[in-house]
Amino acid sequence: MRIECNSSHKPLFLDQNRWVINYGGAGSAKSYSTAQKILIRIISEPNHRFLVVRKVARTLRVSVFQLFKDLISTLGLCNEFQINKTDMTITYTQNNSTIMFFGLDDIEKLKSIQGVTSIWVEEASETDKGDILELNRRLRGSTTSYKQIILTFNPINHLHWLKEVFFDTDTMGASIYKTTYLDNSFIDEEYKQQLEDIKLYDEQQYRIYALGEWGVLDNNIIHHRFKPFEHLSDKTLTDFAVLHIGVDFNIGGSVGVVLGEDNQGIAHIIKDFSVYDTEDMISYLKVNYQNYQVILYPDASSGNRKTNSKITDLDMLRQAGYRCITPSSNGSVVGRYNACNRKLITNTLLVNKITAKKTYEALQVHSYDNKGMPVKFHEHKGGAIDDYTDAFGYVVGRMFPIGKNSIITTKRYT
Repeated sequence: MRIECNSSHKPLFLDQNRWVINYGGAGSAKSYSTAQKILIRIISEPNHRFLVVRKVARTLRVSVFQLFKDLISTLGLCNEFQINKTDMTITYTQNNSTIMFFGLDDIEKLKSIQGVTSIWVEEASETDKGDILELNRRLRGSTTSYKQIILTFNPINHLHWLKEVFFDTDTMGASIYKTTYLDNSFIDEEYKQQLEDIKLYDEQQYRIYALGEWGVLDNNIIHHRFKPFEHLSDKTLTDFAVLHIGVDFNIGGSVGVVLGEDNQGIAHIIKDFSVYDTEDMISYLKVNYQNYQVILYPDASSGNRKTNSKITDLDMLRQAGYRCITPSSNGSVVGRYNACNRKLITNTLLVNKITAKKTYEALQVHSYDNKGMPVKFHEHKGGAIDDYTDAFGYVVGRMFPIGKNSIITTKRYT
């Protein structure tokens, strides 16, 4: 039997890890490749009881159940399979391996299924964390072949539990495969153009479904004035003699966002970086910016917190010779957001998306929660989204403060 597959998914076919994350944009063939892998397994490995699930059972019939039927027909193997359309089961009659299709909307029925050998969760972003934990409990006992749970999905929301569990921490030890339509050798030009055209009318959906990046499908973006395809800078460090750097302190992920202002009054975010702590921040600044005039805009709390047991973080920066613009408090969070959005409205705040990649991402995805408060992240290794928001907020808000009587508002609710 010969099966043609995308080269980007070849490692997936050999992967025997218990957890496999196969995610990315639309048209990337992630579902097709997963179905191919499962079909190969049930043909080559006897006595499988492979469970394929979605959140709602009725969506399976027209999606993955039909996909398997089409694959079997394409391979000319219809005579070797028994397909029960009523129960939605597919059995390879040569070795008694079966694929069973169930919805997570009937979790009690799932609990009665015994002898499951592997699981595929299609559109895993529809599921709750408890659904997946229950499925993990179903996959137990001794089997002749390796046990595996495959999750396929589009990364629709950076606040989703999937990102927290499988991406922000490494507790599950999952294999992760990310692909987009550009990795699909079999996609037609018309569909490819449809995906590329998304950027003309919806930047967030383009980010998610074309680029396969984590996004937010709502209207609650904090910096909603940011236009990812327009507010772009081609400036770099070498274009400026004076560097203004916003600094947000966290043990394990202290973040710096570097800004340069040109003679037209346009602010260019030209670099961002993350180091472990304040001592590393000082070392980084001395090595990388020794030929520049550097002005720091640290978190106001740096005057209270201590990385070093003897002096505060702010004192450490000053003793290292850096000028620090630090008020007694950080002031209104909304005031900082207003200042940034005003600069965006007037097209006087631009970002180099290559050298300030994390800031470019933060401007697009950091949002308010359902209580109208900025979302806070708890994993700061390498810098979290809100760390970059805070860092560029400190520098922009202090360099270009907004008046008390401003009518611009950024706090929005779903």
